[in-house]
Amino acid sequence: MTTTLTRTADIVNEFALATQNKDIKVLKNLLYQGGEFEIENESDFSVRLIVPKQKFLKWYKTKLENIDITEINYDQCLHCSIGNPVVLFNQGKFPREEKDSSARSKTGLMLNIKDTKITEIRFCFVFLKTENKCGFEVDGEKIRALIAQGLSIDEAIYKVTGLGK
Repeated sequence: MTTTLTRTADIVNEFALATQNKDIKVLKNLLYQGGEFEIENESDFSVRLIVPKQKFLKWYKTKLENIDITEINYDQCLHCSIGNPVVLFNQGKFPREEKDSSARSKTGLMLNIKDTKITEIRFCFVFLKTENKCGFEVDGEKIRALIAQGLSIDEAIYKVTGLGK
């Protein structure tokens, strides 16, 4: 018996499970042919590009080859597409490459769904339930902890960032 996905939650779950199972055929079926999907530029990971379905699937497949998805969390976008579903894989560490200190520490995939197809996927950094700190906030906490342990501010900054001295 074949069932049709009709609820947004079902489509989001199917996307997450297909990602976890590295099932490109299911992902291909879930994505709208004329959709717009965000990826990282292969030569400069700080640059994001909007690409068609086939290019997204190629990029996503490459990302999936080198990782196991061990954790899936669901949230909602609180910035550019308020209320849209967001999936965070491995605590927001997949699929983006390591980010510089000005980037957010967690990245989710925001899904826009229309008529049982995912028409858009964008990187999302601002969530309803999941706290997400900027790199400088995380570094600041580490620096404060080292200062509390007796290091000078210059020593703490150098130890965390490698800058100074």
